[in-house]
Formats: sequence, C-alpha cells, structure tokens
Amino acid sequence: MTKTIYGKQRDTGLENVLQEVKSEIPGRSAFENAIKLRMFDWWAKWVPDYAGWLKIADSLYADECVIEAIGPEPQIYKDYRSAMKHQRDAYEMDMGPIENCVVENDTVALDYKMYMTPKAGDKKGETFILRVTEFNRFDNVPGYDQPMVVHLRVVATGIA
Repeated sequence: MTKTIYGKQRDTGLENVLQEVKSEIPGRSAFENAIKLRMFDWWAKWVPDYAGWLKIADSLYADECVIEAIGPEPQIYKDYRSAMKHQRDAYEMDMGPIENCVVENDTVALDYKMYMTPKAGDKKGETFILRVTEFNRFDNVPGYDQPMVVHLRVVATGIA
C-alpha cells in the first residue's frame, strides 16, 4: 500500500520525536517520554481500513478505556470499536500529522486534521476536514507491557 502524504508526514513526526526523546529534555520524566513516543509511534502505524486500525488500536487502548469521541455518551473501548466500524463503513478516512503535542504527567494532548469522505449519499466523494484535539490519559495497566490509554477525550470541529 502506497503511503499518502499524510502517512509520510506521520513517519517524519515519529522520527522527530525519537530524536527528541533521545535528547532527554530537562524536566520531562521517563513516563512522559514513553507516552509521547507511544502516541507518535501509533500515529505512524495508523491505517485507514478497519481491520488494520483494530490491530493497532488494540495495542494502545486498555480494554476498559473510557472514550469520549463518537456520540453524546462516553463508551468503553469495546463499544467504541463497534462505533468506529460504523464510521469506517460510512467514510473513507485519513489522519493528518500531529500538528501540536503537549505531554504533562500522564496525559498527551494533541491536535491534527482528520479527512473524511462519505462513501455514499449526495456528498459521496466530497472530502471534509475536521480539526481534532485529543486528550489521552495513560496508565500502567496490569497485563500490558507498556503504558496504555485509559481515557480518551476527543473534541472535533469542522473547518473549510
């Protein structure tokens, strides 16, 4: 599969964070470095198809992760997976690179653009762009060998 320009930008973002983590920024803890690196690594591995997304999502979100992203009520990760399946059935999706990222204690805040193209209906083929801000809270969860997202909150707004 050929990478989109956004996929190449996601790879570059990961390379930059790898260098940043190696430079050992004063005042940043090892846990903060680990969770920032986890996000950028996951971002570089992101794929548009549902089955591929499940593989990488299962490696990031704890089973009991609370997700506030699709719909008016928070969901547990297993329910979010179903909601994401419906979304992937309705739209072609691509994620832009992480444009801003702040890590503090157990949380990574980031923003990016999401590109969504309806697969059917009168807007079929017309891509629209969302500006997305995420807050990912991590913890060391028993049964996992690396920090996992235990709470995700997504705020999205449409842009031109």
